[in-house]
Amino acid sequence: MSAIHAFLVQYGLIVVYLGVIVEGESVVIAAGFLAHQHVMNPYAVFLAAFAGSVTGDQAWFLVGRYLGGSRYAQKQMARPAFAKVLDQIHRNKVPFILGFRFIYGIRTISPIAIGVARVSPLLFTGLNLISAAVWAAVMTTIGYLFSQTLERFAGRLHQDHKLIVAGLLLVGVLAAVALARAWYAHGQARRQADA
Repeated sequence: MSAIHAFLVQYGLIVVYLGVIVEGESVVIAAGFLAHQHVMNPYAVFLAAFAGSVTGDQAWFLVGRYLGGSRYAQKQMARPAFAKVLDQIHRNKVPFILGFRFIYGIRTISPIAIGVARVSPLLFTGLNLISAAVWAAVMTTIGYLFSQTLERFAGRLHQDHKLIVAGLLLVGVLAAVALARAWYAHGQARRQADA
């Protein structure tokens, strides 16, 4: 376990940064948990999550704006939710850009759709910075408070147990995300069948 602890101390923020780009919430919540357990610095976790969120969404925005004909962008545009996202962008551009990362099921396609909708890069970047900061703070705080609550019930955790609980938390959040995605996909398929 001490090797895992040393790895997290040395490379944990890189893992958070890259993990946010790939997965998102579950990585930041687990890092917030570890921050409360003094394995990681909570402010550094926030900054890594913020940077990862901005990087990922800016990249997908640029794909939508400048590479809309690419295979990946075309695949995303074919998704049933894409047209609804575009409609929301045209009707409520600023609120949508500020809030899309908090809406389950559209987080990945939204920056691409915002780019396709030809939103100004300057406007998107400014709103993206604000929204990413709020999102990173909320997700880090959720993980931190979860650890604080768990500690109240279980007492102060030993160093080895911190990593086990963080791992279990990450697995649990990933399982919940997978179930939510399956439920969402099932609902989408049902709505298409009914239409």
